[in-house]
Amino acid sequence: MFSKLSISAWNINGLKHYTLGDKLSNNDFIDNIKDHDLIFLTETWSKEINSIPGFKAISSLTATPKSNSSCRLSGGISLLFKKEFENIISLEKRTKNFLWCRIDNTILDSTKDLFICGVYIPPQNSRYFDEEIFDDLENDVVYFSKKGNVMLLGDFNARTSKLEDFVSKEGNTFINDITETSFQPKMRESFDNYINKHGKCLIEICKNCNLRILNGRTLGDSFGKPTSHSQKGSSVVDYIICGQELTQTIKNFIVKPPTYLSDHSQLVTWIKRAPTHVPISETTHTQQPKTHRLPQQFVWDNDSMTKFTENLKSFQTQQNLQYLINSNPSPSKEDVNLFASKVEDLIMHAAKKSMKIKKNKYRNKASNVCNKKWFDKECRLQRHSVRRLANQKHRDPVNTEIRDKYHATLKIYKNTLKRKKELFHEKKTRRTGKSF
Repeated sequence: MFSKLSISAWNINGLKHYTLGDKLSNNDFIDNIKDHDLIFLTETWSKEINSIPGFKAISSLTATPKSNSSCRLSGGISLLFKKEFENIISLEKRTKNFLWCRIDNTILDSTKDLFICGVYIPPQNSRYFDEEIFDDLENDVVYFSKKGNVMLLGDFNARTSKLEDFVSKEGNTFINDITETSFQPKMRESFDNYINKHGKCLIEICKNCNLRILNGRTLGDSFGKPTSHSQKGSSVVDYIICGQELTQTIKNFIVKPPTYLSDHSQLVTWIKRAPTHVPISETTHTQQPKTHRLPQQFVWDNDSMTKFTENLKSFQTQQNLQYLINSNPSPSKEDVNLFASKVEDLIMHAAKKSMKIKKNKYRNKASNVCNKKWFDKECRLQRHSVRRLANQKHRDPVNTEIRDKYHATLKIYKNTLKRKKELFHEKKTRRTGKSF
């Protein structure tokens, strides 16, 4: 039986936020990562990451602050992976911009190990950007490609539009690639029509190292959904990229809708795992006792008894009852049970014609998403509005009206959280002062 390995990348815009608090303990954050096997978080702005139940973590180096006035660290990459993979995932190399890890081929549908790299490349106008960073990345790709398959994922700040990430064979009669994995890749789609210098550098690496961008050409993201969202517009700067050979084992790729936790969307892909053979002894479970559904309940009013009695005395009901009596069932257990079941059906039929069936309404308990006492109903309603507009924006990325509404609602939501938090602590301080 084949299964899939779920791999994700997400620029989280800092693990800690003044209003949102520690994102690692936020229920919405946990919901977004709990079903994935490996998650690369970029721009963590942290040297290390607190443990999350069920996960282990590996972190990269962070950029050295360029001035004494810097109030936080820059960059930072962390890999979260489920504890069950602890023995097959190992750290290979870490710098301030790259985090290389190896996944043993024993769980992959391949004879090669997978060398996976979480990437964060600062914008070109950032003082933390290094002109040699793309050369360093290409050198790493060349080195690790000799040892196994390669996958890059993260925030490249590269806008590539629909540039071809392969050397086209059209008009190039001198190209004669006869390898097993050689074929003309599918053209990419993208909602982002802009190309920047980072984008050109990334495309050159893809061509030189035979890498393919999954965005815009893989099942689940046929149109190249935007990954970065700001008030000025949306763009595609986050990617998952892998070698030509590895694309044969890629099952799906999606760009999730934006959330209030970050201005970047989360990327997820699934690759085929090695077939698992489960012993027969492990597939036989202890047989659970058979359960029975509770009988239906009816709404009883003043006329119900009269209507129910009339239906029981009706010609059709009495005729069916007489037919059962005349059938003269044997005293065996099976016949007695069958007779009782048919009598029950007659009574239920009369009841359904006389009364309405009671329907139980179940309502999910509203969860406190950030585990804070000040997070009240107003916060929950505004969070719901943000989610609704985020989904609309994700479905229609070019609609500027929805984009403006989303960012305006997001700003109101964050301001509300800030106000509620400050008001809560202000009241708490007052109460403390009165107690002395």
